[in-house]
Amino acid sequence: MELREAAQAIRDTVSMDQVLALYGYKTRHGFMVCPFHGDHDASLRVYPGTGGWHCFGCGRGGSVIDWVMEHDGCDFKTAVKALDGAMGLGLLKDEDPLQEWRRRELAACLDGLTEILLQQIRDDEQWIEIQIRLDTGKAAEIESKPRILRTAREIAELENLYAGMEYEEYQKQRLDEVREEVRAWRRSKRRKAR
Repeated sequence: MELREAAQAIRDTVSMDQVLALYGYKTRHGFMVCPFHGDHDASLRVYPGTGGWHCFGCGRGGSVIDWVMEHDGCDFKTAVKALDGAMGLGLLKDEDPLQEWRRRELAACLDGLTEILLQQIRDDEQWIEIQIRLDTGKAAEIESKPRILRTAREIAELENLYAGMEYEEYQKQRLDEVREEVRAWRRSKRRKAR
């Protein structure tokens, strides 16, 4: 079906109440507060059935398609496709452009989120590397003394340093695993977002 025919079919079959329900709005006795201007008096009138809407405050009004265009800031074609998809009418074969936009936005959010996680992993790795270098330096300093001259405190510190370095190496391995998990998660979510 062509766009113009689909638009007319939507105007003939979809009521404003259905569209308002999609957006989470309710009317009271056919009136509601207009979301398009600073309305406090419920000056927007919703007409029964497929009669459309009109705001007596800002002068905006029209059909269900005009509502979607005004509310979402989109063009006529996008509004028709969005209503066709949201109402499950199947008038147009193309995919809902708003759905495609949402998919792209989701993919961008996922990229941003995973990049933050990956940056945190890089920061943690740098901190661990610094800690390993410091611990290695301290251990080398203690080991440079002959065993006989080492105090009990230095021997205990040396054992703690080696245990700490072993744990830091474990943390590095775990960060590598987490990095791969984040990347795999991003790949799987991006596939679903497409």
